[in-house]
Amino acid sequence: MKEKVSEKDSWLALIPVGMGLFMVLLDASVLRVALPKITQDFHATMSDVQWISNSYTLTMVSLLVLAGRIGDVVRRDKYFISAMAIFTFSSFLCAQAWNVASLIFFRAIQAVGGAMLSSNVLAIITELFPPGKRGMAMGINSVMTASSFTLGPIIGGWLTTNLSWHWVFYINVPVGIISIILASTLLPPLEAKERVPIDFSGAVLLGISLALITLGITNGRVWGWWSRKTIACFIVSIPYAFAFLIRELNCDYPILDLSLFKVRNFSVSILAISILFFGLSASLFVLPYFLQGIKSLTAEESGYWMVSIPLLNTLFAPLAGRLSDEINPKYLMCLGPLFFALSLHFLRNVGIDVNYWTFFFELIPMGIGMGLLMSPSYNVMMGSVPREKVGMANGTVRSINTLSQAMGVAVGGVLIANRMDELTGYGNFLPDPGTMNLLKVMTKSNPLPLISLVSGFVDSMHYVFSIVVWLPIVSSIMILLLVE
Repeated sequence: MKEKVSEKDSWLALIPVGMGLFMVLLDASVLRVALPKITQDFHATMSDVQWISNSYTLTMVSLLVLAGRIGDVVRRDKYFISAMAIFTFSSFLCAQAWNVASLIFFRAIQAVGGAMLSSNVLAIITELFPPGKRGMAMGINSVMTASSFTLGPIIGGWLTTNLSWHWVFYINVPVGIISIILASTLLPPLEAKERVPIDFSGAVLLGISLALITLGITNGRVWGWWSRKTIACFIVSIPYAFAFLIRELNCDYPILDLSLFKVRNFSVSILAISILFFGLSASLFVLPYFLQGIKSLTAEESGYWMVSIPLLNTLFAPLAGRLSDEINPKYLMCLGPLFFALSLHFLRNVGIDVNYWTFFFELIPMGIGMGLLMSPSYNVMMGSVPREKVGMANGTVRSINTLSQAMGVAVGGVLIANRMDELTGYGNFLPDPGTMNLLKVMTKSNPLPLISLVSGFVDSMHYVFSIVVWLPIVSSIMILLLVE
């Protein structure tokens, strides 16, 4: 920035940035609710449905580091507005899709805008707010991140039920237009921090490697973890990753400066956040099957059952961010995972007959834990890297978080399927609403298979939480010992 921006102007500038981030993160969870209706309207196959999601995820992961690095060498405010324009227009195109192929293509375009936007939000906050003032802003960022997980089913369920699946994309258009107008008015000039060439060769090598790893993780449960396609994804990614490392070590202007990982606070904070995202994704993968399949709730209703997570995160994330500017953030970062572990401990004993308020209060520590960990961690991470590389760092953080989420879903699926197979032999049948309704019809004369599936799933769910509960404890110990 050419001249110092007042604190009031910085907070005003955060409005369009927060709107854009929330819209991009919400998009994935909203779409999951709409996929059954899209499948019905387009007569889509299971493979088609997978690629509607995969086209977005793979494109996003492939471009995040590159998009963050470009943000370091151009005017970041103009770059943000361009990202919003691409995401908004492609959302309109997704709503207009006439078949599965067109929707898959438009989703990939949407991911380009999403990568440009989400890989620069933390960098923008770092530039807008000086050290000692940016903690609460990071808290707002973590509120947007956490809220998108659980508000998606509520919003997506309402739109799909009362309007149509097209509206999960149409809703982005007015929000995007408003965000573009506000960004054009409120964002100050954020000049380039470095005038250097972009290492597109390194970006291609990294993008291919990350895309193959992500494809193997996201499709492994469907293909089979020991299938040729899954193994091929992981094996083929190795030489690309190795070539990328060699390239970056010998490049004058690397797309990812590997020396960033020598910064202890940056590396440890990334690892701590990744563990949290991993555990959150594994948990939120299992819970909708319990709520919608076992308790027969709608997707929208299940969102309300989990609303205590974003509510408590909204309260604690800004507070923790503010405190991280005034006290050692290490202690907040240690405490957060312990609250998260407490929620997982409660969920190890959740029963079929659990009522709304009991479930609501059991998830409260998870919301508190996310708030206490995420905003101080973001503050520590972005404050520990050179200012001219904050975009690169932001893209790296988003890439690793995205992979952690994908791995959490994959591992959660593997654990519960293997456990159910041991207990009931129904490892390939998760209790989604369609499967449960079919079983209820088929087992009217003999309810034992239905009873077996329900009890087996609940036991398997407890098993997953019993394993995952140790991850945040490890994260807390690691932060205590390693964060400076």
